[in-house]
Amino acid sequence: MSENRDATEIGYAEFGEWYDAFRERMLEPALVAADASLQRVLTDSLSERDLARIRSTTGRVKSKRRTWRKIRRLSLEGQTMTLKNLSNAVDDLVGLRITCINLRDIDMVQAALEGLPNTSGSGLWLEPESERDYVSVPKESGYRGWHVRLGIEIDGSPVVCELQVRTLLQDSWGELTHEEIYSNDGSLPPLVDVLSTRMSDLLSVLDGIAEDLRSELDRIDQEAVGEHDPSSEVVAETLAGQAADAAALLRGRWSSITRPTDLAGLAWSLQKEFGAEISDGWFGHGSFKRFLRHAVPDGEISAGRRAYLLPAQRDLPTQSDEEEQPHDQPANATAADGLDRDTIPGPARRLRQIDREFPLLANADWPVLFEHLSESWRRIKPTDSRPATVNRLTRSARDLARDAGMSLSRRSLDYVVKTLLVSNESATGEAKPPSASALANQFAELTTQRMIELRILERSASKDAKPIADWINGVS
Repeated sequence: MSENRDATEIGYAEFGEWYDAFRERMLEPALVAADASLQRVLTDSLSERDLARIRSTTGRVKSKRRTWRKIRRLSLEGQTMTLKNLSNAVDDLVGLRITCINLRDIDMVQAALEGLPNTSGSGLWLEPESERDYVSVPKESGYRGWHVRLGIEIDGSPVVCELQVRTLLQDSWGELTHEEIYSNDGSLPPLVDVLSTRMSDLLSVLDGIAEDLRSELDRIDQEAVGEHDPSSEVVAETLAGQAADAAALLRGRWSSITRPTDLAGLAWSLQKEFGAEISDGWFGHGSFKRFLRHAVPDGEISAGRRAYLLPAQRDLPTQSDEEEQPHDQPANATAADGLDRDTIPGPARRLRQIDREFPLLANADWPVLFEHLSESWRRIKPTDSRPATVNRLTRSARDLARDAGMSLSRRSLDYVVKTLLVSNESATGEAKPPSASALANQFAELTTQRMIELRILERSASKDAKPIADWINGVS
């Protein structure tokens, strides 16, 4: 049979013969190779603490019967397919799924994938135009998740793999509704649609509550690693027993890190090894930060709202390191979030690698954020940086943007609001209603200062601050 006959002429037996051969020769090897590459990307990019937030990474090859059903559906929709191009028409023959705990963890996975090339070559690559954000804009069925297509070469030929990233609650919705079974297979009774959507909305609310809970726990973690009483003397002059073992572990971590590492993550790794009870007194030092200073006396700890242990090497990265683009990736590569990497300064991308919460927005999005935040600031008149105040400002700015027909990321707003509130509170004791441009300039200044503290920028290189300020002020 000619491979140029259209799909409506392809019989099931002929399709089955093609599928069996293609699965064995290409699909199964692609699943193994893509899964291994994805695991390496996550392991190389994420801390041990972040990796613990990924609950499962699974994969599958689409079954013969479900592939046939999809081919028939695509044919009925008017797509003409041949045996030769079936593998391109059905882009989820190989599927990978990551299930994580919180909404913020989806951003974490996206950030880990940012370094992937967007053209075929050795290893895994990402198709930036294929991103489907069903978290921000759910499907009509109520399905939520983040999808993107990855690619891997097998015997010199590309194989496309669909990656789905979901929270535990989003994944639970799919299991409870059998979404994968019923989707696109015809109409369901209206009551099924109504109940599925209601359950999706309820689970989305729970995801939001879980996000608030995580933010509060993160705040507690940051307080736990701080210096509760910096004026008191260290009780333990000599490290012995478990304290000496823990100190040796910290010194080993410090000597091997190549980028700033947050103290909460380091404290978490010690608690995982020695038990949560060590945090009661941190071996007589009162706080983790003071124990860290005793254990690694030559180590330097950054200032700011979130403290980091800085690497032993003080050398700043070269410009080529700063760009951190694979050799086979075009200079104008667009990442999975749809942003043109050329519009984002290299130091901002490096800060995002250190702090996964730092927002990478397009130039045009920053003025929108600050415009609505300025109006919210005027209405609420915040005087502290408590979580309730942050939530009120964030919610108000998002509501204003939505009324204007725009969408603002909650996590981006949270980050900006926390940064500005803490700075204003510590500087003046109250936050005055500033203009949008004043907020932008202040956030740009604080961001540049943070980059200096984390050795992303040299303190003396003031010229490097201008691209950061232009980006945050929306200057093209």
